[in-house]
Amino acid sequence: MTTAHKLTADGAAAVSTECHWIPIDASTPQGVSMWLINKRSNVAQKGQYHGGEQFFDHWFPLPTFRKTK
Repeated sequence: MTTAHKLTADGAAAVSTECHWIPIDASTPQGVSMWLINKRSNVAQKGQYHGGEQFFDHWFPLPTFRKTK
């Protein structure tokens, strides 16, 4: 995973240039914490997907901390 990012044109957010939301499909993990988003309404939250979702259409795994030596 990368930390490459840029600011949006309006300067309102820092966004990743290499990580992207994953469309929800049959392979989406169920019953575990993840980020969920509705692309059209731009609403995101940390939650769980349980199948048959009608509002959220994309997901992303939670980030982790790098192990220090």
